[in-house]
Amino acid sequence: MPTLIESPHVEIMPNEINKPWSAKATLGLTLLIFILYFLVSIIVLGIAAGIEIATSDINSENMLEVGASISQQLALDGDFNAINYLLTALCLSPLIFTFANRKKITTAAAYLGFDKRPNRSTFINFNLAIFGYFIFSYFASSALSIQTPQSMIDIYNSTDYLWLLFIAVVLAAPIFEELLFRGFIYKGLASSPLGIIGSIIITSILFTLIHSGQYDLSLLIILFPLAVIIGLSRYRSGGIYLPIYLHFVNNLYSSVHMYLLMN
Repeated sequence: MPTLIESPHVEIMPNEINKPWSAKATLGLTLLIFILYFLVSIIVLGIAAGIEIATSDINSENMLEVGASISQQLALDGDFNAINYLLTALCLSPLIFTFANRKKITTAAAYLGFDKRPNRSTFINFNLAIFGYFIFSYFASSALSIQTPQSMIDIYNSTDYLWLLFIAVVLAAPIFEELLFRGFIYKGLASSPLGIIGSIIITSILFTLIHSGQYDLSLLIILFPLAVIIGLSRYRSGGIYLPIYLHFVNNLYSSVHMYLLMN
């Protein structure tokens, strides 16, 4: 007659895959995304400069000098910047979803905040907040005598296809940047000992710093409150839709302002 052998008690520890990325891992993966963003942009710039050189009658002895000059021109070209940003965002967005999917709390979409929409009162309140921010930025810019950055003027002046720049700035940028900052980074930091407040502050600082190549310090100081408002909207709404919307409204306002300034 077979005997029953009682198996020893084994304590099963919670599966780490069911927890969000830690703060350290979140920031590390974010750094990786920043590095890849830079590398993809450099590759696209190199390809574009190579095409310009190949289609031009350039002496091989002057190729390096001319190539550097062409690269500088492309860096301030509106159409190239739009194409470069769109290609980079398309390359890196799936990577963000892949990182989120590795932590199967629910789904990658839920991890990034696509599972909740803002209620009516929250939506109205943050529309008032973004309107108040526009008033603040207008008077702050006037008080500090802040001028539109020359690099931004050059980009808009060199744009032959305004609709392409519109897609990159007004549509793609809010989606991609919020996917990273108020989606991936926010989730990891908010679930860590840093908490909600720490997550909002850190994502706002990082969001402001990535624009340091476009704006000087005075503009970055004015930009920081916008980042905080968007971070608060992520917390109050519980999802990423409201941050994307507010980012879209801000970029639309800025683009229309630039268009009127150029014309």
